Amino acid sequence: MPALCAIESGNLDPLMSSGYSILTAIGICIVAAALEGVCAGSNVKSFYATLRFPRYSAPLWLWSIIGAIYYLIFCFVIYRLLLLNASSALRSDALILIAFMMVVNALTNYLIFRARNLYFSFLVGSLFPILDLALFICLTQLDRVAALSLIPYLLYRIYGVWWGYGLWRMNRAVS
Repeated sequence: MPALCAIESGNLDPLMSSGYSILTAIGICIVAAALEGVCAGSNVKSFYATLRFPRYSAPLWLWSIIGAIYYLIFCFVIYRLLLLNASSALRSDALILIAFMMVVNALTNYLIFRARNLYFSFLVGSLFPILDLALFICLTQLDRVAALSLIPYLLYRIYGVWWGYGLWRMNRAVS
């Protein structure tokens, strides 16, 4: 079983303790969530109320739960990656990819709620599955548990792209 479960095979970084890893992962997610909030601005509810939604849309309160689950998943994945041997280039690539994904995810809030450009937001969201797949492939080579924990997010992403398309189509005048 080649490198599918690096943590279980003893490829741990002795300098990165479990406590430090979890605090770092939580810190990264808090910063990303704060960036997401700054990018969204203070008029989320009022803009949301002006939109027309596809019939399969989640209500606004459910988006908060989806966001919390997103951060729980990525916090866990980051935590697992931080436990791996720091000399692994693939580990570094995966962490950089996650950071990039989190920043772009936050910037899509800017596109939706401040720029009110649902079309460009949909386009950016449509490219995310490429990054998602790249991350999943990295994780399958680094840590099977982290890779498996990403599956709910990958399934959500299918819905997210479909929803983004429907939202744009129904609100072309807003964009």
